[in-house]
Amino acid sequence: MRRVFDELPRVRDVVTWNAVLAGYVRAGMVRVAREMFEEMPVRDEVSWSTVVGGYVKEGELDVALALFRDMVENGVRVNEAAVVTALSAAAQLGLLEHGRFVHQVVHQERMPISVNIGAAMVDMYAKCGCVAVAREVFDGMPRRDVFAWNAMICGLAAHGLGQDAVELFEQFLAEGLSPTNITFVGVLNACSRFGLVAEGRRYFELMAEKYSVEPEMEHYGCMVDLLGRAGLIQEAIELIEGMPIAPDPVLWGTVLSACKKHGLVDLGIKVGNKLVELEPAHDGHYVLLASIYAKAKKWDEVREVRKLMSSRGTSKSAGWSLMEAQGNVHKFLVGDRDHKDSVRIYNMLDMINRKLADAGYVPEVSSVLHDIGDEEKVHAIKVHSERLAIAYGFIVTEVGNPIRIVKNLQVCGDCHEFSKMVTKVFNREIIVRDGSRFHHMKEGKCSCLDYW
Repeated sequence: MRRVFDELPRVRDVVTWNAVLAGYVRAGMVRVAREMFEEMPVRDEVSWSTVVGGYVKEGELDVALALFRDMVENGVRVNEAAVVTALSAAAQLGLLEHGRFVHQVVHQERMPISVNIGAAMVDMYAKCGCVAVAREVFDGMPRRDVFAWNAMICGLAAHGLGQDAVELFEQFLAEGLSPTNITFVGVLNACSRFGLVAEGRRYFELMAEKYSVEPEMEHYGCMVDLLGRAGLIQEAIELIEGMPIAPDPVLWGTVLSACKKHGLVDLGIKVGNKLVELEPAHDGHYVLLASIYAKAKKWDEVREVRKLMSSRGTSKSAGWSLMEAQGNVHKFLVGDRDHKDSVRIYNMLDMINRKLADAGYVPEVSSVLHDIGDEEKVHAIKVHSERLAIAYGFIVTEVGNPIRIVKNLQVCGDCHEFSKMVTKVFNREIIVRDGSRFHHMKEGKCSCLDYW
């Protein structure tokens, strides 16, 4: 491709440069595309948007956002493609300030809110924890396609607003639109979060019968979660065993969580042991199985699970937490002391811990599987990444504004209680996007109703 381009110097205009750029991006060669981009004597908005889109396609989301900002600062008029891809990058990372910057550019450039831009904005605000703003954008769109509806329905469900999501889905059907597999993921998820068992069963049946959408793994996952939350665990197991496709172990993990929630120790032990054999490298299964044994006060079995986990070389995935402040993204790991404000962060965390202890908070350490004493377990939990992020949020976030955190893993039980307690004792709001959903915490309560 490049050789042919180099052999035709007389036809090298911005259009041909852009064609070669697009070819490299389609081939997944974004680094080569960037090198060529830097060589271009003249670049237009298509040149910039092509490379921004290439970085998003390859998962280099922070680089894509930085390049979009460079595009704006270089005075290049942004096009729809650049805006949509930048909004997608901000949505995937959960970085609200970056998403707001893109929205601000759209406003300043007086760009019309097209169907594509509107859908991307709805998705971005929902995934960045601002579901009310997402709804405002959605309601204000002059025209909406199925992608905008899907983004809004899924966003409402992820934030625990199940009834609103179901009502919007019914409005979607009333307007004569045809739901896709993503639409059904959203509404089934909403039914699960809000405990709408009958509605969930009905929508699941309608998928194939009326709309010719064959259930996929994610739809089965929503149904198993719905039934498990409602305590209908035997029905959930029958659904898994009757699937026409091989069930993902995640479905059995959902059943195991339900067993723990509803105190079904014997069934939980049976499912937990099955899961450990199915996925011996998955640390979460050991944690859940051990917690079920602990709930039944079977301490010898708890120790056996710990030994099994250790002998198989299973280690917990490294958790991290992100938060934005003053235009920068700050990343925290467990026990992290690399941040430039580390001393202030740990001093703030000590203050928070003292206030919470005075208010009656006691750490719950059953999620720590290491064979160490309770005092060491308490210390291990006290330096989890989201706690460091919360402490930093106290330093850099104005009182009255929520502390927003993005996590790569599911929040642990004790950090969930810790965060709720922080909102009650300090009258702050905390919004956490973890590996499975949003947690809106305020006045000691969470939108997930303590089931996630």
